Amino acid sequence: MYSVLAINYNFTALIQLMNLVRLLLSLLLLVSAHAGAQDAKLSQNYRFCEAGYSSCDVSLLNASQLEQVRQSALTRNFRYCDSGYSSCDLGLLTERQRAQVHGSALARNLRNCDSGYSSCDQSLLTPSQQVQVSESHLKRNFRNCDSGYSSCDPTLLTQQQQGKVAVSALDRNFTNCDKGYSACDTALLTAAQRKQAEVSGLTRNFRNCNSGYSTCDTSLLTDIQRTTVEQSAYRRNSYNCQKGYSSCIYTARASATLPPASGRTANASHARAESNSTGGKQPAYERPYSASIKPHAPTTALVSGAAESAPLPAPSGPSCAENGSCYGDISSATMRPKTTHVSGYTRRDGTYVRGHYRSK
Repeated sequence: MYSVLAINYNFTALIQLMNLVRLLLSLLLLVSAHAGAQDAKLSQNYRFCEAGYSSCDVSLLNASQLEQVRQSALTRNFRYCDSGYSSCDLGLLTERQRAQVHGSALARNLRNCDSGYSSCDQSLLTPSQQVQVSESHLKRNFRNCDSGYSSCDPTLLTQQQQGKVAVSALDRNFTNCDKGYSACDTALLTAAQRKQAEVSGLTRNFRNCNSGYSTCDTSLLTDIQRTTVEQSAYRRNSYNCQKGYSSCIYTARASATLPPASGRTANASHARAESNSTGGKQPAYERPYSASIKPHAPTTALVSGAAESAPLPAPSGPSCAENGSCYGDISSATMRPKTTHVSGYTRRDGTYVRGHYRSK
C-alpha cells in the first residue's frame, strides 16, 4: 500500500514538473516573438527614415542610424537641386555642389529655349546660345508652316520656304478634296485634280450606297450601280428578316423584278413565324428601295463595259454569314460577286473574326 502511494505521488510530481516546463517554454517563445516584432519595427522605421518618409520616428534611432539618415537626406537634397525640383534646399549644399547645380540649371534652360518651351529664360543665354536658339526657332516655324499648323508665322519664312509652304498647302488641299474632307477648297484644284476628286467622290458614294449608309446620294449612281445597290439592299433585308431583326421590311406583294440570290431561302423557323403572323399565308420577300431608286431588271454585268457573266453556282456554305454578308453580294472593292465563304476564326491576339463572304 505504501509503495502504491509513493508511485502515485511521484507521477503527480512528474506531471507538475512537465507543466512547469511547458509554461516556461511558452514564456520564452512569447518573449522571443515580442523581441522579434520589436526588432522588425525598429528596422522598418530605420528604412523609412533613410528614405525620407514622413512616417519616420527619429526617437527610435540610435546615434549611428541618425548619422546615416542625415547623410542620406543631404544626398537626396543634392539630387533634387541638380534636377531643378522645387523641394531643393540650397542652404544644405556645399560650394562644389552649388556650382554643379548652377551649371545644370543653365544647361536645362538652354534645352528649354532650344525646344521653344515657355520656361526659357533668354537672359541666361550666352551670345552663341542665343544664335543657336534663334536658328532652332526658325526651323521649328518652317516645319509648322509646312504642316499647316496655326502656330506658323509666315513673316519669318524665306522666299524659298514660302514657295515650298504654298506647294505643301496645295497638296494638302488636294488630299482633303480627294478624301471628301470638309477642309477641301475646290477653287484651288487644277482641272486634273478636280476630275480625280470627282471620280473619288463617285466611288465613295457608291460604296456608301452599296453598304446602306445614310450618306448615300442615289442621284449620283449609274444604272449598273443602281442595280447593284438594289441587289445588296434586298439581300441585307432578306438576312435581317431571316434573323428576325427589327430592321427587316415585310411587304405583302411578291417581288417580280428581282428574285433571291441562288441558294438563299428563308429557314424553316422563320417560315413558321411568318405563317403564324399572316394567318397561314406566307408573303414573299420584296426588294426594299426608296422612291428615288427605280427597279431595274437584274443583271450580272456590274462593271461598265463588262460582258455578261455566267450564273453563280449554288453556295457551298450558308446563304448569309455571321457578319451579314450574303452569297452573291457585290464587293465594293473588286466589283465582283462574293462567292467564297470564310468561317469565323480567332486571331493570335484573341480577337474573333466573324464568318463572312468575299470575292475571289
